[in-house]
Amino acid sequence: MAKALVNGIQMHYQQKGAGPDVVLVHGITSCLAQWYVEILPELSRDYRVTMYDLRGHGLTEMTEHGYTSLDMSNDLLALLDHLGIERPILVGHSFGGAISLHLALRHPERVRAVAVLDTGLACLRHMRIIRDWEGWETHGSQLAQFGITLERFLEADSKQDVTEFIKLSLSVPLQAGFRRGQSPLTPRLQRLLEETRIGHEFREICGLTEDTIPSIRVPVLALYGGASPYERIAKRLDELLPRCRYEVQQGSGHFYAIEEPSLVLGQLREFLADSERHVPLRAGLKI
Repeated sequence: MAKALVNGIQMHYQQKGAGPDVVLVHGITSCLAQWYVEILPELSRDYRVTMYDLRGHGLTEMTEHGYTSLDMSNDLLALLDHLGIERPILVGHSFGGAISLHLALRHPERVRAVAVLDTGLACLRHMRIIRDWEGWETHGSQLAQFGITLERFLEADSKQDVTEFIKLSLSVPLQAGFRRGQSPLTPRLQRLLEETRIGHEFREICGLTEDTIPSIRVPVLALYGGASPYERIAKRLDELLPRCRYEVQQGSGHFYAIEEPSLVLGQLREFLADSERHVPLRAGLKI
């Protein structure tokens, strides 16, 4: 177990492999362990893979504030500085993708490329497919057993602080991974939600807007599940970013990076090998 004092907090991280740098960034209420199944073992054959626990998650220090994508991009930059990682490819799932894009926006010289895995951005929240999400039909009755309904989601979504709805969503047993069938709401996550401002702060835009996103010039691979509420965001990112390639995995949901890691690896390999060629600059634009 390795820890480093970065940006004022003790951060837990792990590294494996040798080669070009790839950094894996998980989403909120998860931890670096989500990468253990297939993704870390496979990527570490050809790359030096760094993964870490976000502020307040896993074994990283918890603070009351510091949970916006801007704050957490500063945490990531400090970790890169500490480890001497100059210009990695960032791979971020869910909110981890927002953190990665925010770092690429503010410090493009420190990011080689970004892969976002079913990432929802605060500035594009209006584009989520909620009312028409096919999950209500396929999983609605199961979700209702835990008090999760469309009406309740919309009520929670209208508030800036969604802490209580996150708690509710974490009452659903895990569908994949080492702890499949168990409750994801661990005592540690209970503390994170009750003692910090994460339920409010992660929804703040903090400069990552539809006006600023086009200035991100690094190659971006946007991988989304066709059955995810965030699927429309992939197309919008392709419209906004000068260097973007989006791919949709039909039938897969928001967590397919965890539940179907082999699909993610298949889409990532070519991008990691040569992101510049895999995602060329849009015709007529200049770096």
